[in-house]
Amino acid sequence: MTIGVAAAGAQAGAAVFDAVLGAELLGRGAIGGFVVFAVLDEQGRLQYRTTQRGGVTALDLPASWRDARVAAVISSGPDRPEPLTQFLAGADGLGLVTGHRLPNQPGADGRPLNRMALDLMAEGAPPQQAIDAVLAAHPEWDAGLIALHAQDGLGLGNSARAARRDDLGAFQRQGQQGRVALLHNSIYARGVLADELGGLAWARLTGQAGILQWLRLEQALSLRAATCDRVTVDAAGRIIGLETADPRLAGLNRRATAVCLGAEIWRDGRLIGHARTELYVEIRDGQAWPGGGAAQDFMLMRGRDGNG
Repeated sequence: MTIGVAAAGAQAGAAVFDAVLGAELLGRGAIGGFVVFAVLDEQGRLQYRTTQRGGVTALDLPASWRDARVAAVISSGPDRPEPLTQFLAGADGLGLVTGHRLPNQPGADGRPLNRMALDLMAEGAPPQQAIDAVLAAHPEWDAGLIALHAQDGLGLGNSARAARRDDLGAFQRQGQQGRVALLHNSIYARGVLADELGGLAWARLTGQAGILQWLRLEQALSLRAATCDRVTVDAAGRIIGLETADPRLAGLNRRATAVCLGAEIWRDGRLIGHARTELYVEIRDGQAWPGGGAAQDFMLMRGRDGNG
């Protein structure tokens, strides 16, 4: 498994969603396939949604899950062994254990590593202590774990075997407004991916704009000829105008890149940032068409001043 994320706080569900969608847009590798998404609902009950293909936007998530205060996700390429819930352990009222690589591997006593960590939490161990104990006892098991307690505490770590990889990323942050942690491997991107994904999740938890911000194409827009590429957005991040210096783009009738990396992003007559990812959508009749909420309808902007 290539990425695991856990978060607690206001809109924790939206925070872990944003981190995985960010990985799908910013990275390349075994991503955008299977997903397991778990929350503890308002009554503390464990709830799951899963998909084998299509990534995080293919999940049929209840709208209320965005506001879930305890949430976790694990994702990788498509078509993984069922039941998919084996990759993300949880218990009513207690917490969640996600991770990367093979967090579901049976340990020395036959229990999956993620379940062992959860059991230690149930016995009173803090999340970090639970993670450390499981991984210390299984140094050559290929796994990284993230443990999140419903009330307090967060822990993460890699086994000695997993830690020897040279493609790892990790992020952890805690504060009064929430807790978030992620681990990833085998996802290739420009920049420090873990920090960017963690920043997206933290921005959602805190309600404060981060360096990267979401933009979305929600309706078909005409591609207007211009001397430079420009995207115009409203205050909610909806794309409301597309200008292109490519004289051929509007004449296409296929999927194509409607917004290139580095394109200017404008709002209310002011340059506010540049495209950090591309917008790859259907071009038809001189217009760019959204795909009905798929990942391709979203893009990321890097703000000029760090907050757009």
